[in-house]
Amino acid sequence: MLPRFEEISNNAWPALQTIQYDGWLLRFANGVTKRSNSVGMLYPSTLDPEEKIAFCEKLYLARQVAPCFKITSLTDPPDMDARLERRGYFIQSVVSFQVFELVNIPCEPISEVTIETRLNPRWIDDFIRMNGFPRARRQTYIAIMEQIITPKCLVSISRDRKTIGVGLGVVEGPYIGLFDIVIDPAFRNTGLGYLIVENLMRWGRKNGASTAYLQVLTDNMPAIRLYEKMGFKEIYRYWYRMKRWKVQPGR
Repeated sequence: MLPRFEEISNNAWPALQTIQYDGWLLRFANGVTKRSNSVGMLYPSTLDPEEKIAFCEKLYLARQVAPCFKITSLTDPPDMDARLERRGYFIQSVVSFQVFELVNIPCEPISEVTIETRLNPRWIDDFIRMNGFPRARRQTYIAIMEQIITPKCLVSISRDRKTIGVGLGVVEGPYIGLFDIVIDPAFRNTGLGYLIVENLMRWGRKNGASTAYLQVLTDNMPAIRLYEKMGFKEIYRYWYRMKRWKVQPGR
């Protein structure tokens, strides 16, 4: 299932441009998020790997984006992780890919939330504000989300007319991916993360999903504990290899 999960998670959070290169997928989105600005090595590779690395570096640097390689157990050739390490690439972050079966999840919302199925720029404004991201990323986030072509759900929670939590769900076939779950710093550790995840999964169940998946940084202990409490199980890990270039990568 790992190849399929990689494919559907790429579809759920697209790049603005993708180049297929001898089994590798080079994704570009103005440096905004590593997921959309990294090299994925999903399929068999035949060309010289050192030449391929140099080719990728040239393309990303030409766009003022730091080259970034995503490493999974599918990576081909299998020694790519070691090759990148020898070239000065360090492990920038490690991600846990987790799933949860929606067998006993009802279809109706459980709290007062706003659920939208079309892109709302105000949702992106709230997402950027609560994460403390530069507002300059706004148009790229909008462009990325406009590329999502399978059903999506934007959940938000408000108090006193102020949004204090958001989350995104994207359905493809029997799967719903959970993305961009963030709570206003003043309201964290109050159970709102649970409410957002639960409502996303209920919406997914209502729209044909039987399995939820998410990707969480392994050093994000509050989120790891929340998902463990809810019953999510890790099925694999992946990590990003980067190197210190003069350009600054997007988050």
